[in-house]
Amino acid sequence: MERRSTSSAPAAASASSQQAAPTSGQAAPTPPPEPAASPQGPEAASPAPKKKARDPLLDNARAILIALVVVGHTLEQIHTPLAEIVYTWIYSFHMPAFVVITGFLSRSYRSEPRQVARLLTSMLIPYLIFQVIHTVENNVIDGKPISISLWDPSWTMWFLLALVFWRLFTPVLRVLRYPLVFAVAISVIAPLDSQVGTELTWARVLSFLPFFVLGFVATPEHLRKLRDLPGARAIGAVALVGAFLVAVLTHGMFSTDIFTLSRSYADMDVAAWYGVVTRIMVLICGTVLSLAVVMVSPRRHHWYTEIGVQSLTIYLAHAALLQIPRNLEWSDAVTKDWQTVIAVAMALALVVLLSRGPVVRALSWVTSPPIEKFLVREPEGRSTAPAATKP
Repeated sequence: MERRSTSSAPAAASASSQQAAPTSGQAAPTPPPEPAASPQGPEAASPAPKKKARDPLLDNARAILIALVVVGHTLEQIHTPLAEIVYTWIYSFHMPAFVVITGFLSRSYRSEPRQVARLLTSMLIPYLIFQVIHTVENNVIDGKPISISLWDPSWTMWFLLALVFWRLFTPVLRVLRYPLVFAVAISVIAPLDSQVGTELTWARVLSFLPFFVLGFVATPEHLRKLRDLPGARAIGAVALVGAFLVAVLTHGMFSTDIFTLSRSYADMDVAAWYGVVTRIMVLICGTVLSLAVVMVSPRRHHWYTEIGVQSLTIYLAHAALLQIPRNLEWSDAVTKDWQTVIAVAMALALVVLLSRGPVVRALSWVTSPPIEKFLVREPEGRSTAPAATKP
C-alpha cells in the first residue's frame, strides 16, 4: 500500500480545564475550552464562578484518541501487513474525532482578550517552540545546516496551527445560517485548487473544517442523546470493528493519503470527480466513526482518564521523541507482524509514561511555558495598584 509520511493530531486538544458538557472526538489532543463571556471592568466585582468539573467521558475519549495518535505515528513507516491495516484503520477516524472534540470545546470562544491571550500562550507559543525542536532534530540528523520555517508546519505541528485558525473562524461560523453545509462545501471544493497544500497547513485547515463545525454546533443535549441511545456501546463497537474489517479487506487497494486531507486532488494524481467523491466518503466515514468513539468511551473516571487530561502534553512530546528513530529509519528493522505488536506495545507504554505527573511537570516549561504575563497586557479595569503591605 502506498503510504506517505504524514502527521496526525490533536485536538488537539489540550490538557487544560474543560467544560462540564461532554462531546465526541487533535490530536491532539484537544485544547482547553474557553470560559463563557463575562463583563470586564470596574463594575464586574462579583467573584469568579466556580470551576466546572471535568466530564470523564471527554477525557476518556481523548485518552483513546491520543493513544491511537501515538500508535499511528509509530506505525507510519512500518510496512508489515498488520502495520498497514492498523494504520489505515486509525487514520480513518482518529483526527476527525479529535477535531470534533476541539470544536465542541470551542463553543464558548468569543474572541475576548483573555481568550485570545490563552490561544497565544497555549497554542501559538508551543507551536513555535516545537517547530524549532523538530527542525533542529531533522537538520542535525540529516547533517544539514539548521534552517527554520515557521510557515510550513513540521510533521505533527499542523494541528496547533489549524486550531488557531479554527477558533479565529468562530465569529464567522456564528453568523452563518447553515455552517455545517458551508464547511462541507469548503472541504470538498478546496482541494480543486492545486495550490492548496502544507503552507500554513491550509489544506488541513479547510479540509477538516466540517469536523470542527460539527463539534461547534453540537450541544450537550445532542451528546446526552447519543450517549443514552439504547445499545450505544454495542453500536459504536460494531462500527469500529466493521471499519477495521474493511481495512483488512481493502488492504493495498488505495493510498491512505485520502484520510490525511493534506493535499489537493491534483497532487494526489486523481481526477477532480474522483477526488470529490472520495472526499465526501471520507467525511462520512470520519463522522460515523467519531460518533462511535463517543459511544464506546467509558463515562466514569478510570486510571487512564488522566491520559486524556494530558493529551496535549503527550501530543507535543511524543512527536519530538519519535522524530529521532523516524529520521534514522529504524522502522526498517521491523519486518514481521510480531515485531509490529511489540512496536504498538512500546507506543502505548510511551503514552502512559508521558501522562504521569512528574513527566508532565518536567515538560511543562516547553509544553505550556509560563510566559503569559510577559506577553499579554493586563485586561482593562483590573487594578494595577500594589497590594497593601502588612505591618
